[in-house]
Amino acid sequence: MMAAPWRRCAAGLVAPLLLLLLLLCCGQARADSCAITPANVTFPSVSSISPGPVYASSSFKITCTWTDILGTLLTPNVTICLNLGAGSGNATTTNTTMRQLSSGALRVNYNLYTDATYTAAKIWGGVGGTTTSGNGIVLTMNKSGGLGSLDRIVDIYGKLEADTALSGLSVGPDNLNFVSNFGAGSAVMNYQFSLLGLLGCLAPQTVAIPFTVSAPVINDCNINIGNLAFPQSRLLTSAVRTTSSLSVTCSKNTAYRITLGAGAYGASTSARRMRNTGTAETVDYVVSSGLDGASWGDGSGGTVAVTGTGTGVAQALTVYGMVPAQTTPSPGDYKDTVTATVSF
Repeated sequence: MMAAPWRRCAAGLVAPLLLLLLLLCCGQARADSCAITPANVTFPSVSSISPGPVYASSSFKITCTWTDILGTLLTPNVTICLNLGAGSGNATTTNTTMRQLSSGALRVNYNLYTDATYTAAKIWGGVGGTTTSGNGIVLTMNKSGGLGSLDRIVDIYGKLEADTALSGLSVGPDNLNFVSNFGAGSAVMNYQFSLLGLLGCLAPQTVAIPFTVSAPVINDCNINIGNLAFPQSRLLTSAVRTTSSLSVTCSKNTAYRITLGAGAYGASTSARRMRNTGTAETVDYVVSSGLDGASWGDGSGGTVAVTGTGTGVAQALTVYGMVPAQTTPSPGDYKDTVTATVSF
């Protein structure tokens, strides 16, 4: 006689438990969802002779929304996985350890990272079959306090390498724009709502992440020139000579022209003078690109300019200085400052 009430109580527990399990299994059929707003990664102008890497960054915004009150009770957690492949610029779809941007058949090397350490372990990956398949971005959100949305910002860091692929470019006068596009298949967000946040992305919803990585690569030149230091002289009855080095680095196949100014005290590029730092006396001198050669100037008044073609790496030139025989002025320290300019 006492067993019947017990059986009714036990039977009464079965329906809520089954309902809970059904709701958990069917949680993804509800309207709870996640969306992502990516932002392009744009490198600043990159010199093809850049002496070091160039950096860029971007931020992606993830928004997950709970629209059913049961969702905040039964599936308050969401796990999000951001997976990245090679992108359209790569010569291969599997090597993501070094991604590439392309401009036609030309390519430069770069990569995307999950933090600013730029280490190999922080390369953003995650797409199966690639060299960084284990490097996806995984994060979780937990909703409490009723319906609504949660946002998460994910920062992405880019590093473009200053290597032989960059220095070997023949950029030309119009510069080049290098691009890699990501989207369906190469950049995806997977997400899964669950009770305890343990399901991960095993049965995910999938959203493409369309964004672009780009870098304008510019034609460039730079020069470095050492000081001309003449030896001490008692009398200027014969020529006094010295040399220094000039290094010019220009983009591959870029024609350049190096000119030298007249200096602070010269009447022209063919009549340079050094001045005594303690008096107004001067000493005539000549700068040339060859031993006792014509004055190195801007090509006017009998002077010459030095021309050449860039190789993408530094080219060394010798600068020759000569103080010709002349009336010896008062002893002292004689100096001048000359500006060197490279045009391309």
